[in-house]
Amino acid sequence: MMLPESVPVGGAARLLRSLLKLILVVLAGGFAASALVRYSPGFDIDDNAWNPKVSAETLAAMHARREHDNSLPRFYLRYVSAAVHGNLGNSDLLNAPVSELLAQRLPVTAKLVGYGTGGGLLLGAAFAWLAVWPRRAAFGLLAGSVSGLLLAIPPAVLALAFFFAEAPLALAVALTVMPRVFGTMRALFAELLLSPALLAARARGVPPIVLGVRYVLRAAAPQLFALCGVALVLAFGSIIPIEALCDVPGIGQLALLAAKGRDLPLLSGLALLITFVVASVETVGDLAGGVRG
Repeated sequence: MMLPESVPVGGAARLLRSLLKLILVVLAGGFAASALVRYSPGFDIDDNAWNPKVSAETLAAMHARREHDNSLPRFYLRYVSAAVHGNLGNSDLLNAPVSELLAQRLPVTAKLVGYGTGGGLLLGAAFAWLAVWPRRAAFGLLAGSVSGLLLAIPPAVLALAFFFAEAPLALAVALTVMPRVFGTMRALFAELLLSPALLAARARGVPPIVLGVRYVLRAAAPQLFALCGVALVLAFGSIIPIEALCDVPGIGQLALLAAKGRDLPLLSGLALLITFVVASVETVGDLAGGVRG
């Protein structure tokens, strides 16, 4: 099979390797999550175990059937085979198709993560710029202190404060992301502001806005693009405690409900989704880095 001339062979091979890696990571992540749930203490116990109206023989038959249906290799192979065709199974806890539950809750989480990621990056860039560009120790101390304070506050506590104050929870996510990208941005800006090109442009009297856009932001674009992926993963990771404590009907709250109810089909679907999102962000970042390189 001949590749089009416009597609470099090395680029096609890199893309293929990245896609294969993505598939393997998603499958491994889903299997690991299913194994943790399947072999967790109390998984084989359900509400009927405490029902005095159910005989011991019936309980034994139900246990044997549950053991057979949830045998991990058999369950996961059957589950992945159905997932390829868009069927993620039926939630035992909520008695609804997993795909419908994810479709209902994913937009809520996506909106929260999107605004939180964007806001965290903007705040991190603003404080990093404040710490570096004016070249004043007081500004650097202020930016570092604010970042350190936010880093010490758990995301769930921060979200609860915003929840009781009836403030936007997306801002709580942004304040969770901001201190985790601040240090990288500050180091990156400090390095670029000492570059010979920028110093020469400053000596020629180039306006500060042009200096910042042309000689800092444009030069830092590859690193900032990679940092966007990191920020997205950080925001996504903070969603479970935030949604669970603040009663937000998103993926994070659904994950907590599934874990408490030991809902294997639902948890497997969530694991596949979350692993796919995280691995996709990493894959896109690697491919973008390779193209720029």
